[in-house]
Amino acid sequence: MVESVPFWANWFVWRDAMIVSLLSASVLAYLGVWVNLKRAVYVPLALSQVSSVGVVFAYLCSSWLGIHPHDRHGCGILLDPAWMSLLFALLTAFWFAKSQDDSSLAVVVSYLLSSAAVLILGGFVRQDLHDLQTVLFGNAVLVDTAQIFYVGAAALITIFIHVLMVRRFLFVSFDPGAAGAAGLRVFRTEVTLYASIALMISVATRAIGALPAFGLMILPALTGLRLGRSMRLAFIFAVLTSTLSASLGYYVSFVLGFPTGASMVALAGLFYLGSRIVPRSG
Repeated sequence: MVESVPFWANWFVWRDAMIVSLLSASVLAYLGVWVNLKRAVYVPLALSQVSSVGVVFAYLCSSWLGIHPHDRHGCGILLDPAWMSLLFALLTAFWFAKSQDDSSLAVVVSYLLSSAAVLILGGFVRQDLHDLQTVLFGNAVLVDTAQIFYVGAAALITIFIHVLMVRRFLFVSFDPGAAGAAGLRVFRTEVTLYASIALMISVATRAIGALPAFGLMILPALTGLRLGRSMRLAFIFAVLTSTLSASLGYYVSFVLGFPTGASMVALAGLFYLGSRIVPRSG
């Protein structure tokens, strides 16, 4: 398809979406390295689905109480889908951290139950169905300006937490037994790590969609772990790959008319397949 609308001449159309996509991509890729190191690649997918239950629950409660789910006054602010989805995701992250011996089982159970809950409870939401679909699955093409604030705030909180606790996260992730013997509070550290993942995946899913949020967390991190010869380089390669995938994916979708989220994930997948040609780092 020939480019019919100049990309750079219409920067005001894609500016907000690009900002949100790049913010989400960079932080998600960083967190993805931790997810891959802990061999918990399905945790983001489960957290995303659980946060969707929070969104549906917010709309149901708003419908029962006769309150618009985006009302910023009175009880409406407590039933905002963004806050409710984050609450559900954080509670599930606490459960994941507590269920270390059966972590895979906890992820599978939470994903299956939350998927069923979304399908069942979603049928009772009669009003604002379009708004519900947008909040549940995001829209990487047209992003509400408010999403810049939500994603930016989540990114800052996540970065702040990891700057303070990165060494503890490394110790607990690689050798939790030795970390506990050294006096480190393993459970509290695990909860904090999972909570930071839950925070970012919940906000990013609501902003750009479940597929790009999950794909940009896992695939660039795999690329970074293959190319990086140290943890620092793994994080750097992961973030660079993710931001390139998000920006180029958006451009390709704008010019060629491909689905935006799928284009981002496809490019991230191509980068990963390309990294497999390079001999694996030590």
